[in-house]
Amino acid sequence: MKKNVFASVSDRGVFLDESVLSPEFLPDVLPGRENEIQALALALKPFAEGRRGLGVLVHGPPGTGKTSCAKHVLDQLKDFAQSSEYVYVNAWQHYTRQGVLTEVARQLGFPIPRRGLATDEVRQEVFSHVQRKGCRLVVAIDEADQLFHKKEDGVFYDLSRSNLPLVVVCLTNEPGVFDDMDARVKSSLSLRALAFERYNPLQLKAILRDRAAKAFRKETCPEDVVGLCAAFAAKNGGDARVALDVLWKAGKACERRGGLAIQEQDVREAFTEQEELNASTKKRMQGLSPLEEQVLAALTKPKYSGDLQAELGVPDRSLRRYLAQLESKRLVVVEEEQNVGGPGKRHLVRKVT
Repeated sequence: MKKNVFASVSDRGVFLDESVLSPEFLPDVLPGRENEIQALALALKPFAEGRRGLGVLVHGPPGTGKTSCAKHVLDQLKDFAQSSEYVYVNAWQHYTRQGVLTEVARQLGFPIPRRGLATDEVRQEVFSHVQRKGCRLVVAIDEADQLFHKKEDGVFYDLSRSNLPLVVVCLTNEPGVFDDMDARVKSSLSLRALAFERYNPLQLKAILRDRAAKAFRKETCPEDVVGLCAAFAAKNGGDARVALDVLWKAGKACERRGGLAIQEQDVREAFTEQEELNASTKKRMQGLSPLEEQVLAALTKPKYSGDLQAELGVPDRSLRRYLAQLESKRLVVVEEEQNVGGPGKRHLVRKVT
């Protein structure tokens, strides 16, 4: 009988749980963010105790732990105050005023019927349900700047005038967009700014050490490997996600060579892989048209094609042609997804890095 290829492959590598190195993993401990966690809890504690609370504007560069810290504190808020609830809404996925309100309702257990309700009707439905539920509500909106870019920031007015026991936590890489918020709304939300700075090498090392203890089998990830990955990430903007990705790639390199423990050569291979990817991207960018370069320059973060079209001021057909060319050069990825809160489908454009 022919031997099955899967039966002949050993699955005992260096990893114990690869998911621990994923950016989406929420650890119990967040090294280097003790002060920020305390500050966020301090801002929300009066609200948790039944008093008037302050909203919080959490801001800082990508990969600085904003989302993880917010979810960590809000999870504990529910344990501390049984009457408190929180919802987490990502404005990249729910980027309209109606979309945010509908997602709030869904997470609280009373989904809004999909029958073409006007936004004001959705708002009233949401607030009526919250009032009947009798909870104190924290609404956390991640990537909150997107609501301003899409001119959907009216949802902040809705939340500020709800007459409910409610506070808002906004997370953003662009705190400046809140400067133009209506003064009355800003006053009602009472957003207290909380800045997250880039991680330093020691903090990155502590993060990786904690994750490595859970991600790898015992004695397969030496301390010098952790240090090398942390140093690489520190030189590349202090982004914890970069550090985690390099450590994961080093583990995969070790497994490819059949090693029992990660070595410096595996880390160097992970570095080289990243550098080759960067070099390949630079090569593919040669000979781009001016408008193709404009499209790439506009993709500082993933954007929907409709937003790109409005930003660049080009016809829809032209943009689709340029995106097809950039996708063929592996410089962008165009993902089709269901249009939440609207008809048809929409297209999210990501730059390949």
